[in-house]
Amino acid sequence: MHEHPANIAVFLTNANGKFTLPDGKTVADSMKAGSVQWDAGGKHLPENVGDQPFELILVELKGKRTAAE
Repeated sequence: MHEHPANIAVFLTNANGKFTLPDGKTVADSMKAGSVQWDAGGKHLPENVGDQPFELILVELKGKRTAAE
């Protein structure tokens, strides 16, 4: 299980994945090469359930800076 901030994923290949969330719920997702997906961020445990490896570019978005930073 790991965590990402808000992000945008650009899929370079087709992908079939399953994501396990902290509460134990699972979510299946299929993505096509060239598709773009927005995610608000959070914890998950990803699993490739396809028969081929897949590649993506994940762009994590910065949060707002505070005066202390």
